[in-house]
Amino acid sequence: MTNSAATTRAVTTRPAFWLWAAACLAGAWVALDLLGPRVRAFPVGAVAGLVLLAPALAAGVWLLRRLHPVRSRPLGYALIAVGWGGLAAFGPALPANAAFQAVLGGTAGAEFTATWGAAITAPVNEEILKLLGVAVLALIVPHAVRGALDGFGFGALVGLGFQISENFLYVLNTIVLTGATQDARAAFFSFGSRMIGGAWWSHWAMTAIAGAGLGRLLGRPSRTGVAVACGALVVAMALHSWWDAPVLAGVALLPVKGAPILVAAIVTYRIARYRYLTGFRRAAREETERGVLVPGEGHVLTYRKWRRKERWDVPAGEPRRLLTRLRAAQLELLDDRLGGLEPDPGAADRLRGDIRDLRRRLNASQRPAPA
Repeated sequence: MTNSAATTRAVTTRPAFWLWAAACLAGAWVALDLLGPRVRAFPVGAVAGLVLLAPALAAGVWLLRRLHPVRSRPLGYALIAVGWGGLAAFGPALPANAAFQAVLGGTAGAEFTATWGAAITAPVNEEILKLLGVAVLALIVPHAVRGALDGFGFGALVGLGFQISENFLYVLNTIVLTGATQDARAAFFSFGSRMIGGAWWSHWAMTAIAGAGLGRLLGRPSRTGVAVACGALVVAMALHSWWDAPVLAGVALLPVKGAPILVAAIVTYRIARYRYLTGFRRAAREETERGVLVPGEGHVLTYRKWRRKERWDVPAGEPRRLLTRLRAAQLELLDDRLGGLEPDPGAADRLRGDIRDLRRRLNASQRPAPA
């Protein structure tokens, strides 16, 4: 069995994977039930919206996967996160927001709810539903979330999935609001205003912040971690409320209104990145002292460009495949020491044994053949 097949089997045998699949199917059913009539009524606009949003989704996944400073996040894990945001979180958020606004309207009045309802209901419902995606991913793949940086990255991917689905909803809403006379034009207008004008500080940034807090807790469970996770979720909700609040209205003011969200996301990322690299380099130094890594390998492992460069200095075929496997095992060893759910006490020793064996085989494959 190949490593890829073994990984797939390990993922699909976990109950959390089937929870994820069921939640995505249920979310898709709810979304289709609510949006289906408008899609059937405006097929041209719906297709135009999908054509515009699909490349944006692909570009967002590519970019957010590469936010990790050492190696891109596995595509399969990224798609699990995006699927949760776009289906499992988005579908239930529609009736949940409507129900919350109905309760708010009955207590605070219709006028107040019309003005402030979105800023009160959406942050609570949507941020909790999206953050659950990071938790479910951590249950499906315990080693995927080992700290704040992983939580940030997967939270951003969950938020991106939600953002794309919500933008499709707004495409349909814009068609209705413009009189349903120019479906494709309305789709282009909605895409331009929401993706080009608002994508830089939207759901991906809010959920990334909350995800970083949860990642911190999952990587190293502690009372401090609980406080950080709760605080990060509150910050994400506050930023979401600020974005939905009826202040600084108008397209021209979008950068002003969105700047605090983007700045908060960047600061969170820089802190999480610094903490990750500090732990990664410390682990590399300790493994070098053990003799598992040779001097200089820690630097190579830290940077993608050096790992790409060294591959071209190794003969193609078996030597290059062995080098790829060696580097993957070394990266896994260094990451294994950073924390995470369900720690395996024997994983480090097994990986060290694999590294020594791969290094021996790599050296043997590059020796000149005897005359």
